[in-house]
Amino acid sequence: MIYDHTLKEPYAFFDEVPGKKFTNFQDVKSTIEELTDKVCGKNKAIIDKPIILNVHSQNCPNLTLIDLPGLTRIAVGGQSSDIYEVTSKMIQRYM
Repeated sequence: MIYDHTLKEPYAFFDEVPGKKFTNFQDVKSTIEELTDKVCGKNKAIIDKPIILNVHSQNCPNLTLIDLPGLTRIAVGGQSSDIYEVTSKMIQRYM
């Protein structure tokens, strides 16, 4: 999130969607879901590839967030049976 006191309207953009500026945050939500399906597949595999979202607003602090996967012990859907080991290794990389 990037604070900019000169903005009249907040906007967002994704590194994965070059040239598109989002002003409707329902579209941001939908794009997050689409990119997640594209990157991880419909079975929600755990992939070590970030989806980068930048939000610019006059009502936010300068802040960088990294969303790490939650510790998952039980695979759901088509997830790999070693899901716990995969997510544990990923979390250790970011700590």
